[in-house]
Amino acid sequence: IAPIEWTSDGWWKVPENAKFVSQEAECAFNLSDNFEGNTLRPHWRFWKEFEESRYTVAHNSLTLKGKGTDVVSSCPLLCMPQNHSYSVQVEMEISGDAIGGLLLYYSPKIYSGIMADSTNVLANLRGWQFPTEKNVHHNHVFLKLINNKHLVDMYYSLDGNNWTKLANSFDVEAYHHNVLGEFLALRIGLVSIGKGTVTFKNFVYKSL
Repeated sequence: IAPIEWTSDGWWKVPENAKFVSQEAECAFNLSDNFEGNTLRPHWRFWKEFEESRYTVAHNSLTLKGKGTDVVSSCPLLCMPQNHSYSVQVEMEISGDAIGGLLLYYSPKIYSGIMADSTNVLANLRGWQFPTEKNVHHNHVFLKLINNKHLVDMYYSLDGNNWTKLANSFDVEAYHHNVLGEFLALRIGLVSIGKGTVTFKNFVYKSL
């Protein structure tokens, strides 16, 4: 960003010795969320519908009732990333016959991410969902996505410190309007599918 000045003949120019803003300014707002209080922060939005009775924010956690049988019918809870490259992670507790997940969501046709049921970690690659790590946890797991210049790696952890990388990864370089249409954007999503609940804690977003 630089100042400009108008010349006598109606053109503009950058003044001599003008000072440029040459570095990306740090944003005071951060997507990280420890779910304080009893309401969702305003950067969260459900996909195309809102059911206030479906979620509870309390005790530094977000409990989301399961819905539907897949990602699309679950109506994921979304927020917009602030950077092209970033990491995002969340802690999950699963109750009943529910599946929780952390994903990148463009539209009901285009999404990918990492999921978990009560014992298994699953990959979801554009709707193709399958167990990739079996019997590795018991209703409690941490999930992480690292989006490094559109190449996304998936990780899970049992303690939030030691991470295991999945063999699968995915490319989101083409997840935008010029390729897919619809004037949408790639967003981070939290998912709760099925009969049961998923409790999310310690949502951490970091710019790379």
